[in-house]
Amino acid sequence: MNSPFKYLLLILSLSLYSQVNADEAIDVNEATPPDSESIGWFDSLLAALGASDSVDVSDGIDWGVLPGPFSNPEQGFGIGVAAIGLYAPQGLDTGNQLSTLTISAYGSSKGSFGVGVNNSTFLNQNMIKLGFEGALSHSPDQYWGVGKEAAENDSKQTKHTALYLNLAPTISYQFIPHYFIKAGITGTFLYNQEAEGTALTSEELEDKTNLGMLLALEYDTRDYERNPYSGRYISLEQRQYFDVFGGDYDYQELIFNYREYINVVDDNVLAFDLYYEGLSDEDELPWFAMSKLGGDKRMRGYYSGQYRDRYQIAAQVEYRHRFNERHGMVAWIGAGNVGEHFDSLFEDEWLPTYGLGYRFAFKPRVNVRLDLAFGDDSVVYFNVYEAF
Repeated sequence: MNSPFKYLLLILSLSLYSQVNADEAIDVNEATPPDSESIGWFDSLLAALGASDSVDVSDGIDWGVLPGPFSNPEQGFGIGVAAIGLYAPQGLDTGNQLSTLTISAYGSSKGSFGVGVNNSTFLNQNMIKLGFEGALSHSPDQYWGVGKEAAENDSKQTKHTALYLNLAPTISYQFIPHYFIKAGITGTFLYNQEAEGTALTSEELEDKTNLGMLLALEYDTRDYERNPYSGRYISLEQRQYFDVFGGDYDYQELIFNYREYINVVDDNVLAFDLYYEGLSDEDELPWFAMSKLGGDKRMRGYYSGQYRDRYQIAAQVEYRHRFNERHGMVAWIGAGNVGEHFDSLFEDEWLPTYGLGYRFAFKPRVNVRLDLAFGDDSVVYFNVYEAF
């Protein structure tokens, strides 16, 4: 296993390099191109991939491509690539946020693969937002069971593989300034499930369909959705799943999310995130749809889904420092818990998370992030856009 200290050294080295070269930062308002002889091979490579300090939508979409290798015990060695598109369907000077389209794909030596699409389109001075998230993946996974006790019992650890299809189209309407109502459909489909272990029954390994509708009330004053420098976001979302139209489950889910972004100085940001999720108490809840703690967005440093149950609460605070227009560094600390009942969230000891990260602005307000997280284990994340 790779030592986390070498990643910590990498992050600190990149940040130190950024600070030393802060005086050479590119002014996004300057139109004068740099001397071609002063551009190194790395800058030339970034330019070829579509990196820039400005947005050009004259051809419809300003594209950039980010390839990268990865390696882990479950998937082996692999290659991933993300195509990032920025566009303005009604023009740049119409009062809309920039719309975003991200298409990602990966494949690995052990046969895992995946493709994903994430899209946000802003219209009519942000009065309307069209959203879509979709993913098709076949990846080995680990399942311990439901509950904190099961998560900490390695004897229940079960290797699980399946073909996953997730779809979630949404539409949001701003009915008064900063207040939105959002509606959408959510669907998860599992095919060709296989397991090596005792945590899943033969019935749970059958093909499954989980279909639902969502309705949310949102308050949003963020200056930019993907990478806010200031503002507040509050969301209360109710999801209802049905055992009709091919669905296998009938239950409810409530999600609350509160985020605060404080511009401390020179676009250095103090960000806060509070997340709560609860499922209704039906006997037959889908094991794969239980609230999962961990992953690359919150509770970093924990295997996503090792801790899962009907209820989850998690909080994190992150300081985001910009050395210049291109480079930055973050540090965060947080904690969270899962439980069978709401009260149990506060009866057991919360799990901690903390870490450091390096940021590289691939395009304006589009950061590539390299995070070193400490939780149940030390984990390195390489992603596009901020965690929250």
